[in-house]
Amino acid sequence: MKQHTSPIIIKGNFVQPLEKVSLMSNSYDESWIQNLCFQNPNLLPIDEIEPTFSGMIPICRELSTESGYIDLIYVNESGFITIGECKLWRNPEARRKVLGQVLDYAKDLSKWDYSKFEIECIKSRKGEQNSLFEILHEFYPEIEESTFIDNVQNNLNKGRFLLTIIGDGIRENMEDLINYIHRNGNLNFTIALIEIPIYRNPSGDELIVTPRILAKTKEIERIVYRFSDDQTEVILSEKQESSSKSISEIVFYERLEKAIGKEKTIQFQEFLVKLNKELNIITKLGRGKKLSLSLKSPNDRYNFASIQENGEVWFYGIVNKTEEIGDKQIGIDYLKKLAIIINATINTNYKEWHWGVKRNDKYISLKEYLDFQDEWSKLISDTLESINIVEENQD
Repeated sequence: MKQHTSPIIIKGNFVQPLEKVSLMSNSYDESWIQNLCFQNPNLLPIDEIEPTFSGMIPICRELSTESGYIDLIYVNESGFITIGECKLWRNPEARRKVLGQVLDYAKDLSKWDYSKFEIECIKSRKGEQNSLFEILHEFYPEIEESTFIDNVQNNLNKGRFLLTIIGDGIRENMEDLINYIHRNGNLNFTIALIEIPIYRNPSGDELIVTPRILAKTKEIERIVYRFSDDQTEVILSEKQESSSKSISEIVFYERLEKAIGKEKTIQFQEFLVKLNKELNIITKLGRGKKLSLSLKSPNDRYNFASIQENGEVWFYGIVNKTEEIGDKQIGIDYLKKLAIIINATINTNYKEWHWGVKRNDKYISLKEYLDFQDEWSKLISDTLESINIVEENQD
C-alpha cells in the first residue's frame, strides 16, 4: 500500500504542516467533490493516465443513462470521452458498488450514437449551448465540426473511454478490481483510481487538495468469440497482443499507420520488440495533444529518439543527459553517427536539448530509419556501453 505524508507550507523559515481532514468529516460531500472536479478539470492528472484524453473540457454533471446518472462527463477536442464517478470514503455502500456502476455507464454509452450522446449531454448541462461542438469550439476554435463528430462517434462505437473513480480516500481491493474488469472485457477502456486527499491549513480557512493516482489498469481490448461451423459452442479466444497497450498507445499506432503505412508500422513494432529483448530499451508515450513514442534507455534516463505520430523522428536531450555524467561527446557522437547512417546531418541550430538529425532542416521519416535497423540498433548498443562505462567509473 502506498504511504503518503502530509504536505507542508514553507514561508521563509516558517514551516507549517497541513492537517489531514478526517475522512469522516462533514466538511464536504460528494456534490462538493463533483463541483470541484467539474470546475477544475486540470485538477485530475489525466496526462499521467492517458495522454490522448488530455485537454478535456467539462461537459455536464449527472448525465442520465439506463444504469443511472454519471457524475461527470468530459470531452476533449479529439472526441475522447472521460467518465468521472465521485465517491466518499465514509460511504461504504457506494464504494462497494462504484466499480459496477462505472462499467455499466461505459456499456450504456457504447450503445449510443453521437446524436443521442449530444442530446443527453445538452439536456444535463442546462446551458445556453445547443451542441457539443459549440461547447468545444469555445476552447478550441480551430477544430472542424465533421471531424469532431466522427471522432466522438468512433469512440462511442469502440467503447474507448477513460473511466475515473475519484474519492477522498480510495482503498479498493485491486484483485477484486482486476477480476471484475476481466468479466467485463467487451469495451476498450482504461480505468483509474484517483484519490484527492483534502488538507486544512491550521493558520487559515484554506482547504488544500493534492490529487494522486492510486492505480490504473491496462486498456482492455474487445474479447473475440469464435463460432465453429461444426458446433454450436462459443469459444472464447485468446486476447489480442494489443490488449497490453493503453488506449493512447493504440491511438498512436493508428495515427502512425496513416502516416507511414501498415507495413512500416508493423516493422517499427517488431524493431521495438528486438530493441527491448536485446538491449532492454523501453518505450515511453509522450504527453500532449500530438502523441509521440520515445525510445529510452533501461533506466529511463537517455532518449535515443522520439517518434512523432506523423512519422517524423525527433530528438530530446541526449546531449544534455550525457553532459550530466561528464561526457557530452557521447551524445554528440550518437547523433553524428546516426546522421551518417541516414545520410543526413546533425542539426545544432537550436538549444542543445533539441539537437538532432535533419536533412535540409527537416526531420526525417521513420520509414527511412527502418531501412537501417541493424546499424541503428548497433549504434544504440555502442552508445549504451559508453554510457555504462562512464557511470561505472563514477561509482
